[in-house]
Amino acid sequence: MDLGISGRTALVTGASSGIGQALVQRLSGQGLEVHALARREDRLSELAASTGCTPLALDLRDTDALYSRLENQRYDILINNAGLGRGYDSLAAASRDDIERTIETNVTAAVHILRALLPGMIERQCGHVVNVGSITGLYPMPFALYAASKGALHLLSQSLRMELKGSAVRCTEICPARVRTEFFATAFDDPHKAAAAAEGFELLEPVDIANAIYYALDAPWRVNVSTIEITPTEQYIGGVHTEPVKRP
Repeated sequence: MDLGISGRTALVTGASSGIGQALVQRLSGQGLEVHALARREDRLSELAASTGCTPLALDLRDTDALYSRLENQRYDILINNAGLGRGYDSLAAASRDDIERTIETNVTAAVHILRALLPGMIERQCGHVVNVGSITGLYPMPFALYAASKGALHLLSQSLRMELKGSAVRCTEICPARVRTEFFATAFDDPHKAAAAAEGFELLEPVDIANAIYYALDAPWRVNVSTIEITPTEQYIGGVHTEPVKRP
């Protein structure tokens, strides 16, 4: 049953930057055949040139294209990494487009890609799903829209493990806190807020997340790493707003 990870085929979504790019580099370097999926074709071409991965230029919000390109394809590993945080600053201030982009990318697309690939994994009794969640999906945070999307992914991962019982398909969720990626530049329209989110302590690097995921993938088959919560050493979860509120 325990065949090892080298030589297997992996699909990484959101592969053009940040955690996804680091994962493609890490897995390609370990001898896996890696298919890198993202919207930015130019970034994927550069990644393919440097790693030997197979680029897949695709917008996961295009559900018809997703099924057309991925259904019935053989992948041993799926890393559901694509995600964004539009409307991160405030649900009350979020636009309709912010809401739709965040939910469609973080939740709807993740569910559809699982639907496209899981039947083959179950039939072959060989597969590992990794969902890249967030610390905001585990604890209350003042980022309601993004937290709701990642909270949905958390319960999806936990419940999916129950559905997969007896299939030999493993399911892992990794929940990072702040990582030095393009996330905040995309989440905030105000560049000062984006910069402030990456200050105050040493953030995690994308390679840290890639290494943690690789540990879960490379564990013996009898080991299912269910959930990994990973934070910068100096970041703590919680806190209280101490400034007095001015009531009318």
